[in-house]
Amino acid sequence: MKRNVLFLVIIALVLLGCSMLHLGLTNVQAANAQAAILFKEFRLPRLLSALVAGAGLSLSGLLMQNLFRNPMAGPYVLGINSGASLTTALFMLGGFPLMAHNFGLVGSALLGAFLAASFMFFVSWRVQQTTGLLLVGLMFASFTGSIESVLQSWASPEQVKQFFLWNMGSLQQLSAAQIPWLLCLFIGAVIWSFLLVKSLNAFVLGSEQAFQLGIRTQRVRIAILAITAILAGSITAFCGPIAFVGLAIPNLGRQLLRTQDHLILILFCLLFGALFLVACDVLLLIGEPYFSLPINVLTSLIGAPYIAYLILRRS
Repeated sequence: MKRNVLFLVIIALVLLGCSMLHLGLTNVQAANAQAAILFKEFRLPRLLSALVAGAGLSLSGLLMQNLFRNPMAGPYVLGINSGASLTTALFMLGGFPLMAHNFGLVGSALLGAFLAASFMFFVSWRVQQTTGLLLVGLMFASFTGSIESVLQSWASPEQVKQFFLWNMGSLQQLSAAQIPWLLCLFIGAVIWSFLLVKSLNAFVLGSEQAFQLGIRTQRVRIAILAITAILAGSITAFCGPIAFVGLAIPNLGRQLLRTQDHLILILFCLLFGALFLVACDVLLLIGEPYFSLPINVLTSLIGAPYIAYLILRRS
């Protein structure tokens, strides 16, 4: 226990240092009004996007893996990200004037995420087995992907390009005015997750054993789905889809900490998930004079080999 607490403290200190380095790359000077505006309107929201996206996706991945008792489950297996992508595609590829404003993009993605979550909430009442719920989520994702392909075949090249860039993920879409909205959604979901620690620990034994221990399993399943909808939906809306963070970080936490105590695992996912994405963005900032990559590409380059290693190791 002491070892894990010390490890978390070290991660928190490294995260603080990495965040300061991220902000230091702005070269802001007090006498330079233009640099101060750049810092307030672009670099600070970008740092907060990295912190919240990394922490939120990691936490939602941990919750999904607990619910399905499957280390390969991620925050998008329920089709929440697919719902956000579908409504965004409808607006962007359909040529709606609303998409001329940033809030149009955010609003459409949030709408799709919560509609998909509402659909999965309904399904969860009818489908008691988590395996069946997982299959419904995968089929829903395949269905929405097919609709997006049809929309792209009808859209103009410029519209397809716009949707493609959003779909690659970015930490620069969040504006200063949108920070309070994202923080409120994130903080509320995190507090709710901490209230579920006892139930999450019981779910490690299986839903039947958890029910025998007095846990209201159906209510906990709905809560996990709701938290995932809030985190994955809002992050996708503000940052676009970001791959492998929610899948890799919880697995890494279990490997390093060797515990099933979800209080420790939640803290690890929040801290290390944020650290991972901030570090990735620092690499992109350092490399900006030489190359430009979407954050989703870098997380995939790092996360995909790790997931492949986990699969081969389990095999």
